[in-house]
Amino acid sequence: MIEVTVFEEAMCCTTGVCGPDPDEELVRFTRTVDRLEEEYEAVEVRRASLAHDTDAFLNHQAIYDTVQENGPEVLPITTVDDEVIAEGEYLDYDRIESAVSQRVAQEA
Repeated sequence: MIEVTVFEEAMCCTTGVCGPDPDEELVRFTRTVDRLEEEYEAVEVRRASLAHDTDAFLNHQAIYDTVQENGPEVLPITTVDDEVIAEGEYLDYDRIESAVSQRVAQEA
C-alpha cells in the first residue's frame, strides 16, 4: 500500500465548497485525490487537517519540525510513504501521479 498524506491548514472541511465563495483550488485538488484513488487500488490518500488531525502532525517529526520552523503558512505539505514531495502548494494530478507511479514501479 502506498500512502499519500496531505497535511493541510486548519479549515472546516477539505471540499472547498463551504462558505459563500467556493475555493476552486480545493475543489480541483479534491478531484485530483478522487482520480488518484480511482486509478490506483494500492494507493491510500489521507488528508490531515491541522484543525482536526493534530496527532498526524505530532506523529510525523519532519512535518512537525517544518511547521514549527515556518509556521502554518508552509502548508499544505504532501508526503508519499512519509517522504515529503511538496510544500506550500497543492500538487496537480500529474505531479502526484508521477511520485506514486515511481513507488509502484519500486514495489513491483
